Amino acid sequence: MAPSAAPRPLSLRRLDTVYTVWFALHLLIMFCVDLTTIYPDWLTPAPLVALRTWQVQTYHDRFFVDPPAWFRSFVWMEAGYHVPLSIWAVGALIQDSPLVPVHLLIWAVQTALTTLVCIVDYSSWEDFSAEEKTSMNGLYVPYLLLAIGMGLDMFFRLRSRLLEGSTAVRAKGD
Repeated sequence: MAPSAAPRPLSLRRLDTVYTVWFALHLLIMFCVDLTTIYPDWLTPAPLVALRTWQVQTYHDRFFVDPPAWFRSFVWMEAGYHVPLSIWAVGALIQDSPLVPVHLLIWAVQTALTTLVCIVDYSSWEDFSAEEKTSMNGLYVPYLLLAIGMGLDMFFRLRSRLLEGSTAVRAKGD
């Protein structure tokens, strides 16, 4: 097996820099907005209650008012999977860990799928105006696009590594 290349500095990896910033921000968003729906009332600080109230009043986001059962399961996935993955990803991206593409591909597929479910659901809300749906798109569509873009990036990184590895194995056999 060939020795692995030395990690490249984060400043030379533009997409990884974007992903690092994203996962740091994602942690803040999760703890301050998304996960507040599962916090006990006595544990939710007033500023977070005010932020959630503002979000509901501004976007009329029903997922945070009367969440369907499946949405609550998505929130618990965020708590149990996104939080630890995001903490890991920040350090792993900085260190240029070779495991980044595997983990971020899984994150991207899961995130794209769950976000798409939310978009499809609120798009079907008949008593929601086109303007309200457009407003919700401003919250959910960028998240979907980031997940799709990251997923494609990670897929092609893995594909490249796997093809390089299979070429090296075939060359040894010759």
